[in-house]
Amino acid sequence: MKPSALICLLWLAPGLVWAAAATDPAAAARAAYDAGNYVQAAEEYRALEGRGFGSAALYYDWGNAEYKAGHLGRAIALYRRAEKLGPWDEDVRFNLDYARKQVKRPEDPNGPLTRWLLSVYRSLPGPTLLAAAWAIYLLLSALAAVLIVRRGQGALWRWLALAATGLFLIAAGWASLRLLDEKQAAIGVIVTNQAEARNGPAADFDVGFKIPEGREVRVLGHEAGWVAVGLAPEGYKGWVKSEDIWEDGE
Repeated sequence: MKPSALICLLWLAPGLVWAAAATDPAAAARAAYDAGNYVQAAEEYRALEGRGFGSAALYYDWGNAEYKAGHLGRAIALYRRAEKLGPWDEDVRFNLDYARKQVKRPEDPNGPLTRWLLSVYRSLPGPTLLAAAWAIYLLLSALAAVLIVRRGQGALWRWLALAATGLFLIAAGWASLRLLDEKQAAIGVIVTNQAEARNGPAADFDVGFKIPEGREVRVLGHEAGWVAVGLAPEGYKGWVKSEDIWEDGE
């Protein structure tokens, strides 16, 4: 390469980097992540959110950076945000489930059947259940049309219609409960190791129990730098410092 060409390339390089960053706002964050600077990458993603670049992809990548940086609670909180914006994204669902399995949990007081039903209920987001209910409704409409054309003849068709009706009612009811729960429930994620849940909103109250990092809790109220939380299915309630929890939408 001629010296003059090398000088031109060096002179143009900063401009090319700036142009790439301008067209790809997350370029710096991804570069830090690829270099193994996960804390810096997380800060870059946080800055992007502050500039209005919130999206499922951004929260997913930010969650990956926080996870790699050893911040399990923050990663779960960010994967939850990504799931809300992209409920059908398999990568988001996989990473969220994987991170959740690493959260330490006390022994569940519910029986095996109740635990299984709750796990199934929580595994599918409301939009997915609603889509399933619509699919069953369309199937039911098609079966009804067949029965009308055949004038109700054929026991098999009648049983299929009855089964589809039952599945539709279950899916519709399940979707309604899930969507209502997602809309009304304010959820937070513990982001510090073993957050102390006290019996009142002040440091001089006794510690009632401790909550491990990454645990998802219900937000029950706020008071002067403290957040009232509840744990299901244990039924515990207490107050944690506001810096110990990331709430949905923060």
